[in-house]
Amino acid sequence: MQNTSISRANFTVRDGGHIIIENGGLDVTGSANITGALNGSGTIDWTGPSIFRGTLNVTGNSAFSGTMYIGGVTTLATTLNVLGGLIQAGAVTITPTGGGMIQLGSLQIDGDLGGTIRSSGTVYLTGAASTSVRVTGLLAASDALVLGKITAGELDVVGPKSFRMVHPSKPETHWLRHGSTESPVSGIEYWGNEVLGADGKFVVELADYFEDLAKPENRSVLVTGRGFNADWTDIEDGKFTVTGTPGGRFSWLVKAERFGGDFLLEEEKPTEEPEEWSDDNG
Repeated sequence: MQNTSISRANFTVRDGGHIIIENGGLDVTGSANITGALNGSGTIDWTGPSIFRGTLNVTGNSAFSGTMYIGGVTTLATTLNVLGGLIQAGAVTITPTGGGMIQLGSLQIDGDLGGTIRSSGTVYLTGAASTSVRVTGLLAASDALVLGKITAGELDVVGPKSFRMVHPSKPETHWLRHGSTESPVSGIEYWGNEVLGADGKFVVELADYFEDLAKPENRSVLVTGRGFNADWTDIEDGKFTVTGTPGGRFSWLVKAERFGGDFLLEEEKPTEEPEEWSDDNG
């Protein structure tokens, strides 16, 4: 058939026949309904919108140079690679039953959930190196379990600053918690127990880095003699001298403020804070 048109009639190929178009093209200006399988070995090129209301199985490669909108459920049974692109999504559900993973250049989540990643189980963030997982904004979590090291330029804690350890006398059944003492400065402290010499003196030598670490102002030395009144000098060159009864035992404590630990003591609250930040937490 040459230059054939079909207006209102039907064109039917029965008994397993084929329609072969060798050098021309097939233009459909209306709707094309396919109830069976559409098989092709060439290229399918759409210049307008494409709507798939059923299941779309792609066993080869699919390339999208424009924007692809997915309004329904998309199941990934293999790997989705986004090379330097951007995925914008409202709510994304990733289940382990798909057996695949998502590799992203960048992931931006918008929508009614306010850009939230929610998981009914554990979310693992695994980078290729020790510095490959970064958070540049606010990371808010009700509970966080970190099995490695946390490196922070600055740490703000709104609740109690406590730590958990294995209970020394009930290790099988209990944890033991201790809290941190607080002060308006970043403090350091050293302590020990010594015995005065025959001349009634003892020189306490602090760490060799003490003078480089501790600010010179507001250094405090506390000495407690066992059964005698002790006296002591100020710290000079990382040392101080204790005097008292010869052979007397004493304990000492040095407290100071370290260099590089300054912080803003009082600050105004921002206009918007997470709900977890309340006056009850400090």
